[in-house]
Amino acid sequence: MRERSSSRHGCRPDSPVARQMVRETIVDQDRPYGLHRLGVAMHVYADTWSHQGFAGVLHTINRVSYARETGDSGVFSSGLASFINEVLNRTVPPLGHARANVLPDIPFLEWQYRNGHRELIVRNNAEQFCQAAEWMYRAMKRYLLRDPFAEVGGIEQQDMDKIRNLFTGLKERSGSKRHAAWIRTIAENPFSFGAEEVAYPGKGPGSWKEQALGSALDQPLYRWDPGFLKSNWKLFHDALQAHRLYVINDLLPRYGICAA
Repeated sequence: MRERSSSRHGCRPDSPVARQMVRETIVDQDRPYGLHRLGVAMHVYADTWSHQGFAGVLHTINRVSYARETGDSGVFSSGLASFINEVLNRTVPPLGHARANVLPDIPFLEWQYRNGHRELIVRNNAEQFCQAAEWMYRAMKRYLLRDPFAEVGGIEQQDMDKIRNLFTGLKERSGSKRHAAWIRTIAENPFSFGAEEVAYPGKGPGSWKEQALGSALDQPLYRWDPGFLKSNWKLFHDALQAHRLYVINDLLPRYGICAA
């Protein structure tokens, strides 16, 4: 199959497609899984910043060569090229940001690489993440107002400064460790909204799966509980399916994109 231009498939921050996706999430929020879908949409929306420049199809533009760190995080002592070679098999196809591995998702990283068109791409992840945080904040305010076009203000400067400091200061390769540090910081009242106790066991005891099914372990059979239908675990999966169906069947074709 002939390779097509990446201009239509390439990921761009706050693209028209992404904006419409957010608007639909706000308009359709009265579903039982409406809040869960907001979480799904915000993840996708944030990725339009972190995954910018990559295309969600097999494409030359997704190739990553001569990657090197331009900042001084000290985390990749042997250099980004060595890190990529350690974790990435060269047989991995140029699909999405697979050939860049986790580099687009590390908040503190300043780096550069050449894509498949031999263009030099310079990235400052923290600044891109701050932009994502700003527009996600505005989207969630519109969600609360139930108006996808409402005029809303952005993040207060003191809060944005703290967000930026967390992005750049938590120089830890492990995403789970960075997440735990954010949870601790939020509980210590660093933001204008005050201290908040936030907890989310992703798996194991106390997880949504355990609450819904009575066990966090995979089993061939589970005892039926009427509460399952309203469980966060079930509603989250409903949200995933609804969001995927909307994006693939309704949203992307509107922009002349066919995906499967």
